[in-house]
Amino acid sequence: THCGGLTAARRIAALADAHRLALAPHNPQGPVSTAASLEFGFSQPSYIICETVHADVPWRQDVVREGFVVEPRGRIVRPNTQPGLGIEIDEAEVKKHPFQQEMLQRVFYSDGSVGDW
Repeated sequence: THCGGLTAARRIAALADAHRLALAPHNPQGPVSTAASLEFGFSQPSYIICETVHADVPWRQDVVREGFVVEPRGRIVRPNTQPGLGIEIDEAEVKKHPFQQEMLQRVFYSDGSVGDW
């Protein structure tokens, strides 16, 4: 995560809740990160929205099965009903889509924080 992991995210969520602010984390990563973000979000009273990427590659549905349900109308997400993060990765299908490196565009400040990229 950009904030330092789930422990740091929990601290940020506690601050948001204490000041009655909404929490809307940025999540441009893949299905594992999305599942973790959603599980985290369902545990936080100030969490109002989760950015997700569902159409990143045309073969995504072949590779991963997600335990949570996204209702088409209103894009409402229902909690995971499976154990753990509730996702299953089809390893055989993953092998059909080898990794391709992309150039990451990130700005790191001198204090270690991440700038807008």
